[in-house]
Amino acid sequence: MSLLCPSALASLDESLAVAYESLRKIEAAESIDVTEVITQFETAAESARKLRAAVSSELPHATWENREELDAIIENKKSNGNKWYFSFLRRTKQQ
Repeated sequence: MSLLCPSALASLDESLAVAYESLRKIEAAESIDVTEVITQFETAAESARKLRAAVSSELPHATWENREELDAIIENKKSNGNKWYFSFLRRTKQQ
């Protein structure tokens, strides 16, 4: 993404990258720690929940069906309302 990401978005990306690496190991039939993989997915799900809550708190009627739509919502609000975006950044950093 070309825009400066709020911490909640970055946290989601980081947790997904870790989980994806575990999926790649499974795909390659490498051994994995199942408990660790479950924890990775729980972390990613929690990051997604926090991001959803942050966006919904500022834009209660916003809906999206994929990452591209979510990114567009954030980019649109960043471009059209710096006050909203900076408030969003502040809130996500506190979570």
